Amino acid sequence: MQKKYKVSVNGKDYLVEVEEIVANDTDVLEINKEETRSSKKVEKVVGIPKSNETQKEKPISKSSGRKEIISPMAGTILEVFVSEGDKIAKGQKVLILEAMKMEHSILSDFDGTVSVLKAKTGQNVDAGEVLAILE
Repeated sequence: MQKKYKVSVNGKDYLVEVEEIVANDTDVLEINKEETRSSKKVEKVVGIPKSNETQKEKPISKSSGRKEIISPMAGTILEVFVSEGDKIAKGQKVLILEAMKMEHSILSDFDGTVSVLKAKTGQNVDAGEVLAILE
């Protein structure tokens, strides 16, 4: 049985799925020395989404037509080439991200209209952070 939890790390929220499993002696992590090894339960992280989900944002579904442009790595945004309301094409340059002392052009993977622009010049972003949302 899997359970979903919202976990906050350094002020960022992540959605994690936890699956309860019963492991044999060789697979068990020492969780509590008072429990018997045969009855120990191990929880593992099954997945973390690429985007930072907040309660105000609706979940992404294929039917909604909502698409996200995600930061592939941590870095600093040097320049943004689009604004909210702009129509952009697949392959169009959205922004330049500086990471590891190199400039990386972030291109759109989709055609669409920029409905939300979260990226700002000078902003530091983490890998997996949503930079823009297209409709």
